[in-house]
Amino acid sequence: MSFTDGDDEHATMDAASFNTHLFEQMRCMHLQWLEKLREIRDLELDYGASLAATKSPSEAVLLCSEWMAKRLEIIAHEQKDFARFWVQLLLDITAGDTPHRLGKSSATSSGKS
Repeated sequence: MSFTDGDDEHATMDAASFNTHLFEQMRCMHLQWLEKLREIRDLELDYGASLAATKSPSEAVLLCSEWMAKRLEIIAHEQKDFARFWVQLLLDITAGDTPHRLGKSSATSSGKS
């Protein structure tokens, strides 16, 4: 085994570690997104039932306004979470050893395994 073989093995391990972290972050994003979809579904079921039970057009308008405000709040929060996750992924890519940046210098100087 030569000196460069060890560097290649180390770089492969770093790439695998990075990929594991990347996929874990994406899994977390996906789970949060599914939770927001459930929250929206539950909101729509609740307000849909309430809307069906309204007695007057003015009551229906008030209910729809409240419904849309809550729905937009949920969607805005979901968008903030989505943006935060992607920014974190980008920071992870630029701050650490990434597959496209791995090489002898980063693999040997990082001291990671």
